[in-house]
Amino acid sequence: MSLTVFSQQAKTNDYGDVKVVWNDHIKDSVFSDFQEGIKRTKILDAIANDINGYLALPEDLYITFDECQSSNAFYDEHTKKVTICYEMVSYLYELFKTKTNNPAQLREMVINTTLFIFYHEMGHALIDLMDLPVTGKEEDTVDNFSIFLLADGSKKGSLAVLDGAIAFYLMGESEKNIPLKNLELWDEHSLDHQRFYHIICMLYGSNPIQNQALIREKMLPLSMTNRCIEDYQKIKKGWLKVLEQWIKK
Repeated sequence: MSLTVFSQQAKTNDYGDVKVVWNDHIKDSVFSDFQEGIKRTKILDAIANDINGYLALPEDLYITFDECQSSNAFYDEHTKKVTICYEMVSYLYELFKTKTNNPAQLREMVINTTLFIFYHEMGHALIDLMDLPVTGKEEDTVDNFSIFLLADGSKKGSLAVLDGAIAFYLMGESEKNIPLKNLELWDEHSLDHQRFYHIICMLYGSNPIQNQALIREKMLPLSMTNRCIEDYQKIKKGWLKVLEQWIKK
């Protein structure tokens, strides 16, 4: 998506940029192939250029893919780096194989969900770098940030949000036979099915006309729709407010 729709004159000096970095010593040959493919797409360069064009940063922020020995994605406040693990990408391929056998659709769903996760982690990064206030659970807040950026009215952005939501639904389905008392209810993240319904709700609220299919396909209960519209406007207003001084002309 493009941040131009939110552009105005930044009230804060620009002291940093989003910079793409790579680990050139990937050990796993599969992950090495992943990396070469990702480099060819130039997806990280496009994301960095977009953010650098519209957000003033107080210092440099680094973004990368890497092998991590676990399926994960994270922001490191010490290195100021957002990392998407190749193990996470591999996990998403296996997860979405339960949804589709079409190779092209599978690849698209993995890429879309990776984008959603990336902007989720970028939300953590901006909260740290800009010392932004968080008045609720930070994990929910940065889910909202990803929705705020991607659900921009474009088909591509909406699909990224939708596939991100579907990923959480599938994760939740894999745990549905686990007794409630054995779930990690103490975890900082909301339960996967909760995240699915929240993301779907916010996607609908971002553009009710465009997203009518969410109701037709019974992904979203009709009784939720009014609240979705109201809640989306609140998260949009909230993120615009906290980012106001950092948005460039």
